[in-house]
Amino acid sequence: MDIIGRAEELGALRQTVDRAPGVLPNVVLHGDPGVGKSVLLQATIAYARQQGVRVVGGCGFESEAQLAFAGLHQLFAPVMEYLDRVEPFHQETLRRVLGLRDGPTPDRLAISVASLAVLAAVAEDGPVLIAVEDAHWVDHPTREVMMFILLRLQPYDMRAVFARRPLTATERVTPGVHMLEVGPLDDEAAGQLLDLLHPGLPPSVRERVLADAAGNPLAITELPHTSVGVELLPTGTSLRTRLETGFAGRLLELPPRIRTTLLVAALDGDRLEHRAELTPYELLEAERAGLVTRDSTPSGLRFRHPLVRSAIIKTASPEETREAHTILAEQHRADPELRMWHLAAATVEPDEDVAAEIEKAARAVSLRGGSGLAVKALQRAAELTPDRSARAARLELAAELAGESGQLGLAQELLDEVRSHLSDPARALAVRAQILMLRDGDLDAARRLLRGTPGAGPLVRVMAASYAQDPEEWAAVTDVVAGCDDEHVRLLHDVFLGVGTAERVRAALDELPGDAPPGQVAALCRAATWMDLLPDYRAHIRALTDGESGQGAVTHAASGYWLASHDHFLAGQWEAAENSANAGLDLCVRHDLELLAHDLRCSLGWIAAGRGDADSAREYSRTVEQWAAPRGSALHLTLAARNLALAAMAHGDYETAYVHWTSISPPGVIPLYVAFAPWAVFELVESAMRTGRTAEAQAHAAAAADLADRAPRLRLHVMAAQALVAPDEEAVPLFKAALALPRTERWPFDHARVRLALGELQRRRLQPGEARPELRRAADLFAGIGATAWQQRAEQELRATGVAVTQRPNAAHGLTAQQLEVALLAASGLSNKEIGERLFLSSRTVSAHLYRIFPKLGITSRAALRDALEGAAS
Repeated sequence: MDIIGRAEELGALRQTVDRAPGVLPNVVLHGDPGVGKSVLLQATIAYARQQGVRVVGGCGFESEAQLAFAGLHQLFAPVMEYLDRVEPFHQETLRRVLGLRDGPTPDRLAISVASLAVLAAVAEDGPVLIAVEDAHWVDHPTREVMMFILLRLQPYDMRAVFARRPLTATERVTPGVHMLEVGPLDDEAAGQLLDLLHPGLPPSVRERVLADAAGNPLAITELPHTSVGVELLPTGTSLRTRLETGFAGRLLELPPRIRTTLLVAALDGDRLEHRAELTPYELLEAERAGLVTRDSTPSGLRFRHPLVRSAIIKTASPEETREAHTILAEQHRADPELRMWHLAAATVEPDEDVAAEIEKAARAVSLRGGSGLAVKALQRAAELTPDRSARAARLELAAELAGESGQLGLAQELLDEVRSHLSDPARALAVRAQILMLRDGDLDAARRLLRGTPGAGPLVRVMAASYAQDPEEWAAVTDVVAGCDDEHVRLLHDVFLGVGTAERVRAALDELPGDAPPGQVAALCRAATWMDLLPDYRAHIRALTDGESGQGAVTHAASGYWLASHDHFLAGQWEAAENSANAGLDLCVRHDLELLAHDLRCSLGWIAAGRGDADSAREYSRTVEQWAAPRGSALHLTLAARNLALAAMAHGDYETAYVHWTSISPPGVIPLYVAFAPWAVFELVESAMRTGRTAEAQAHAAAAADLADRAPRLRLHVMAAQALVAPDEEAVPLFKAALALPRTERWPFDHARVRLALGELQRRRLQPGEARPELRRAADLFAGIGATAWQQRAEQELRATGVAVTQRPNAAHGLTAQQLEVALLAASGLSNKEIGERLFLSSRTVSAHLYRIFPKLGITSRAALRDALEGAAS
């Protein structure tokens, strides 16, 4: 039968299947229930098969939405033989994910790349269509993999069509994905469909059906079945309710055995292949009732529409539903995670054995990156726990995981419930204090909450003290930590106070088990930043961001993005640093994690300052200062001052820089509990020397002498500071000794600034021959990382030595490679959204780039971009 009123949608879908030039190789159909998404998807599949295209994919099931990688099983089940065609590493990755081999779950990127490799191998044997129905019910980890694939179809003979429920107001559309909304039929098409399916309706009934259906094809199909005349059509209720009522009425006419079988299937996600089989006659009865349809699944049938499932579930009595869940819990005994949900629904009376089994499965889910998914299960386990103290402990764990997954409001509610059960409030107080810190940065309230309970929340107190940077608070925290039996808490305390060692941090990280809680990983990686050890533990950072940012420990994922940004910055990978910081900031904004959001704004300000983008650095610092000052977050104020000082130095404003550096660390005093004070030594000494404050510079360099052994990069800074204050005859050897330290080029920005200082000294001493190679190397390093203002300074010094410096393509206008690409696309007339789709960036990121580009080009509008770029290139 022809599909009425969908010529435009069918044309777009066929163009996708045909890989028409200029058409994205993917389409995501979205729209209201019953609007015809499934019909269009099935028509697309049929057309693809007519064209000789192989179809893979599957369907999302509500019962599997909480099972990691269940959707991946469906995707690869028909093409498992192709696993042998890809690299062994990819084979091993997918076999572990699909449960075919033991081993820890690989990170998301490895899974995504391996999945793409297998599908590419399938496409080598002929064109492939990935078709997924009810994509909104596909489990979150699989959705992430599918999105990765969806954006990388172009080089292969692949295309993809997904169908899903309508977009919500808060959902963001990923650039590079063609979203096609399927709306209601127009009046003419709706009338044609009704007349085709239900000819001969009385005019009054026909008009009423068309009015109530409002162009929804499922309603046009089903409403006439729900009544004989107008008087029996319900009024004042939603279309969904009327359709469900119609399906329920047909269901109640079936024998109990069929209803039970359909209920079990409905609760297990529309799949009948593993259930008690219906006889051919029973199947025919269900089919005649319009509840199931035949298809190509192993069982040969499925529910006609998702509303049929909801009607079946709503029609069943509570006892019938519990019995069905009991059947499913037994059938899924080999799958603890799936069994957990059915046990939770099947049990009414308190039962410690059931509660313990649910808790065990929930803990396993949380360790696999599903903290958010585990919360609901733990709440149910607590309800089924007979003992009050054990019930409180399970609620407390649920609150902890809710906090980790960004559900701060729920975490607070759970803690309030804990108070009625818990005799020892220490753990609950720690979680509540953590929420106060993360949600609004309320450090004072968090500290006051914990002070009244000795030993409560030592880790939270250490973290709060690291933000407050108050010596009196640190003294109180030291007393708490002295009685703490957690070695990791003691280590963090010592590191933040400047008395920890790199060896202790390295040992703690090396000894972490593979299933260590993400909070422990994040805390130790933060300690590693103080010791310059992050490059050795990047796998831990990736695990935090890849494994926890879906429905997992969102707070630790945000920390992971901060860690990644910090690591990328020091390694000179500033585009990657900015991308990580922006991704983390988006996550924090969505989950109201204000404290971590301002951590990431500090990182973005640092990147801007390094590039010499003083306007952006000031904007970020202003935002951070306005938030941090009332809350007493001295760490954020310190980092904001660092960014302002660095931006001023990039443009040679050493007086302003000196004021900011000394707000962090007074001359001659380096308080180790002030997080960035040790790292301000070189810059403070240079600013002091440049402004004629020799005594202050010498005092500060002397005070820093004991810091050299703390971390390799700090040794570079201290030795460079000592070279700045040394007599002329000693300065050059000291600079060269600093630059000769092992592997200093791991930190290209630090390395280049020290080399620039050496070149400037040699030029001032009238040694141009010695200065030129140092200045050239510094300029090259600055250019490589995008430190445009510093690069221009180095090249200006080179000119002063008599070298003619040829402007590089980007040096003329001071744009990074990505900024130049954005500028060129904007100059061609594309909107921010269109630019984002081309470059796989968000519109906000494009806007931020343009905000930085305009002042560098000396313009104030997009209209002037073309002339400015042509002038810069000439």
